[in-house]
Amino acid sequence: MLDLQKKVSNAWELKKQGKLIEALRVYDEVYSALMQEALDYAHARGGVIDSGTTRTILPKNFELVREYLRQGEDVAKIINNMGTICAELGDYKKAEQYFKEAISFIPDKSNYRDPYLGLEEIRKLKNG
Repeated sequence: MLDLQKKVSNAWELKKQGKLIEALRVYDEVYSALMQEALDYAHARGGVIDSGTTRTILPKNFELVREYLRQGEDVAKIINNMGTICAELGDYKKAEQYFKEAISFIPDKSNYRDPYLGLEEIRKLKNG
């Protein structure tokens, strides 16, 4: 996770320098790595059954992936940052998708509201 934290810091620095596309690429790398961790977590807990050359993905696999990704606010913050960058680049449709996805990963007892605010801003821009 330490390597991922370094990458998040790097992405933040790139964003501050105005290197938005590069920052978005780094955030995407981090998100992909976290998703792989979540898949490994789910697999290790019986979310997938391998039998010979057949792999069966059980419905609980998706629940376990979601559980892993909602353990803290990190995933929601990373996706929110991706939405913010897309909004700054003028890709409001993609930004809206990221903000909605970030909202889905906010833990239940969290007070993290940035994706809601980003989504509200995008909707204002789209409506005139």
